[in-house]
Amino acid sequence: MIRNAFGLLLCSAVLMSCSKHERSDPDADEWAEIEAMADDAVVIPESGSAHSNVVPTFGNEDAGEFTPFLKRLEAMKTVERKTGETLLTGERLELDHEQRYVRMDNNVVVKDDQGVLKTQSLIGRFSVSNEIEFVEANGEVDLVSSNRTASGDSAIYNYRNGFVQLEGRATAAADGNRLSGERIRLWVKGDRKMICEPNALLEISRNSGLDFGGTSEHSEEKTEVRADRAVYDETRRLAELSGRVRVRDSRAAMNSERIRIYLKDDNEIDWIEAVGEVIIQSEDRKALADRAAYYADEEKFVLEGEPKVKQGPNIMTGDRILFWHENRRMVCEPNARVLLYLDEETKEKFLKDLDE
Repeated sequence: MIRNAFGLLLCSAVLMSCSKHERSDPDADEWAEIEAMADDAVVIPESGSAHSNVVPTFGNEDAGEFTPFLKRLEAMKTVERKTGETLLTGERLELDHEQRYVRMDNNVVVKDDQGVLKTQSLIGRFSVSNEIEFVEANGEVDLVSSNRTASGDSAIYNYRNGFVQLEGRATAAADGNRLSGERIRLWVKGDRKMICEPNALLEISRNSGLDFGGTSEHSEEKTEVRADRAVYDETRRLAELSGRVRVRDSRAAMNSERIRIYLKDDNEIDWIEAVGEVIIQSEDRKALADRAAYYADEEKFVLEGEPKVKQGPNIMTGDRILFWHENRRMVCEPNARVLLYLDEETKEKFLKDLDE
């Protein structure tokens, strides 16, 4: 059939090149070949006919070697991913096996043992052994992994070490706490750690919030911590923030250069450690120190490093100051000094020290 088709094209080219004086009528043998080809020819229905949407059958051939492949494609629509496999789905696929990459567009979903990634466009690169090495996702990226969710405008996912980097309005949430910033790096294998910078914001749910005032644990309020950089280690239950750290709560505020927040297994705050120009303000009380610690169970602050506490018109100083917010009790030792009813010059100096 294919050989005859090439013969027909060659014959047509010869007929078109003949002059008016050359013989163009086929002889008996040529007619026999043309008639045989006509018997094998496919009839193309006219536009608008009842059969115009019917796929023609070429001779006596069928799908042949494509039949198993077509069946497999149909079956893959409902295929279930097995352990150890990575399943990619989307509306458009471009595969370059030589360059070892695959591109998928529109409603892309990637599923593996670690979780699910959804995006609008994805380029995946795979090894010579046909294993996914990493993917680059762009447009409405959403990631779900165990108890953690994350999102961003774009993402890079390195499968070898379980590393994910989200950029552009990046957010990540775990254990009821939410981290957001311009860039978030997180790991879905081994140590479950998240790093956010710059302009990091950590939102801690109320049941694990910084309770300065002894409010109900069922309150829906949150504690917000802003910093240049935030690291949240889920394995160690530890959040570390550095660079212009600002803690804000409906009842109190704390500023510092660096802060560590230790969480219990139930995600309640255990204790907080602040270092570097610590300032704490709550109601009519303001404190200044080089170092501070807050113990949630006791609702107690411990200030060290030339600490000062101003309450009303009075100021207390010493080597170490302890104070409890709820019962408004303070202990200072050793070298305690309490200044009452300050003269204007001394008052001005202390107020300057307290950054008022």
